[in-house]
Amino acid sequence: MTKIQRDEYVFEVDIEKTIEYYKTHSLCECDYCENFYAQIAGKFPTLESFLSDLGVDIAKPDECMSVELHDTIQYIGIDYTVCGKVTTMGQYEIDIHDNLFFNIVITDGFSSPNEQTDDYFTVSIANAFELPWVLDKPFPEPKKSKATSKIKEFFKKVFKA
Repeated sequence: MTKIQRDEYVFEVDIEKTIEYYKTHSLCECDYCENFYAQIAGKFPTLESFLSDLGVDIAKPDECMSVELHDTIQYIGIDYTVCGKVTTMGQYEIDIHDNLFFNIVITDGFSSPNEQTDDYFTVSIANAFELPWVLDKPFPEPKKSKATSKIKEFFKKVFKA
């Protein structure tokens, strides 16, 4: 186990086990996730370095929450699994500035879909950012739901400002 401190947080991380987890865990095959996988590496080097220090592969999240907006995808939450435990929980989220402002929320025992059965914690990127559609397939048709419509309206207002 490697002891890592970031802000008020102290982690005991099994880096090798985390790296192995990212080599073998199943990836979602939906278009939104595949669009994320195809282009996230190298986009946010400070964020990627933070995740890499924990053994996490930025291009292989456990969960991507997103919504389509015009010709881009708005990613509103991304979850990663880290093998190990949080020994000291900070009072606030971890902030990372990397062309955008990212709030990193650490959750001990959060059950974002993952294939880890031993000690783990979740690193969640908890704010919105856009990625263009880069897949060689049609842009997804908008899903029809009241929640999606409300989220789209919110982001239209936010990104007009």
